Amino acid sequence: MRLIGTLANENSARRIASYLKQKGVDSNCEISFDVNTGQMSYQLWIFDEDKIALAAADFERFQKEPSNAEFDAPVALRMEDEDPIPKDEETIELRGVASKKTPLTFAFLMLCTLIFLYNGIQQIPMREEGLQNVFLMTPVQAALLYDLPPAIEAVEEIIEQHPIVPGQKVENLAPEVQARLQEIENMPFWRGIYDWIILKAAGKDTSSAEGPLFSKIRQGEVWRLFSPCVLHVEFLHILFNMIWLWVLGRPIEQRIGFAKTGMLTLVAGIISNTIQYLVSGPFFIGYSGIVMALAGFIWMRERIAPWEGYPLNRTTILFLILFVGSMFALTFASFFLQLFTSVAFAPNIANTAHIVGALIGAFLGRLSFFAQRATT
Repeated sequence: MRLIGTLANENSARRIASYLKQKGVDSNCEISFDVNTGQMSYQLWIFDEDKIALAAADFERFQKEPSNAEFDAPVALRMEDEDPIPKDEETIELRGVASKKTPLTFAFLMLCTLIFLYNGIQQIPMREEGLQNVFLMTPVQAALLYDLPPAIEAVEEIIEQHPIVPGQKVENLAPEVQARLQEIENMPFWRGIYDWIILKAAGKDTSSAEGPLFSKIRQGEVWRLFSPCVLHVEFLHILFNMIWLWVLGRPIEQRIGFAKTGMLTLVAGIISNTIQYLVSGPFFIGYSGIVMALAGFIWMRERIAPWEGYPLNRTTILFLILFVGSMFALTFASFFLQLFTSVAFAPNIANTAHIVGALIGAFLGRLSFFAQRATT
C-alpha cells in the first residue's frame, strides 16, 4: 500500500477514490488531523503496486482539473458511514484513521485515573491519624510498587501495634518501639545501583543497599513488573502523563490495533520498570516510561514509514527530547553533588525509565510486525 497524495476536501477525496475504483484501482482514503493547524486532511492510498503509476497520473490530472466531469463517478459510501460494506458489492470503503475507536488507550487512561482517586481516598484517614510523617505508603501503593522491601512491611506492623499520636516524635515513643524502628532502619533492601555507587564512593558500608532483589515478584506477585506504570500520587504527574497518553496512544492504536498496542505497552512498561528498579530501587511510579516508548515508536515509524502519517511534528519531538535531557542533566548533577559534596540532593524522577522507554519504543518501531494495518 502506498500513499499517492493528500487532499484537503472530503468530497474531492471521495470523487477521486470512486473514479479510481471504477477503473479497477483499489484504494483507501484515511483521515488525519493536524494538531498545529486544526485542519483535517485526506490521504489516498493505493493497494496494488502495479497500478500506482496509473493512479498517480490520474490523481495529478484530477488536481489540475478538479471540475472535469470525467471524475464524477458514483460515490457509493460516505466517509462518516461506520458499517462495513460487503466485499462482493461494487463499492468503495473510505474509512478514516481518525474515526477508529481506541478502547485500549481509553482503558489505561481510566485505570490510571481510578487508581489515582482510590489512592487519594486511602490517604485521607492516614492524614487524620497523623501517619503522613511516619508512613506515607497507602495499601494501593504497597500493592502496586515494583517491590515492597521487608522493612516497609515491618514499619506497618509497628504502626498497627502501637497507635501513634498526631505529631508525635520518634524519640517520644516507647523504648522498645524506638529499638525496633532502629532495627528496621538498618535492614538491608535493594536501593539500586545509583545508591550503591554513592555509598561505595563515599567509603561507607554498602550492605544496606544490597538487599534481596525481586522479593515480591519471586513470591508470585508478577503484576508488579508492570503495575508501577498505572500508579500516580500527584495531580500534575497524572495530568501530564494522561495528556500524552491520549495524544500519542490513540494514533498508534488507530493504526496497529488493540492487540499490538497492548504488546507495545506491556513490553515497554515491563522493561523500563525493571531497569529503573535495578538503577534506583523500588520507589518509582508513573506512566511516563510508556509515554516515552510511544513517542519513540512514532518517531521511528515516521523515519522508516512516513506514509503511515503519524501526527507527531518536530516541535513535539524536540520538546520530549528537551524534557528527558533536562531530567538527565538534573540527575547527573545530583549524582556529582552527592558524590563530592555533603549536599543530599536527589530528584525524585524515574529518568532511567524515560530513556529506556524511548529506546524500546524506537526499537519496536523498526519491526515490520508493528507496521500499520492495511484497511480493506
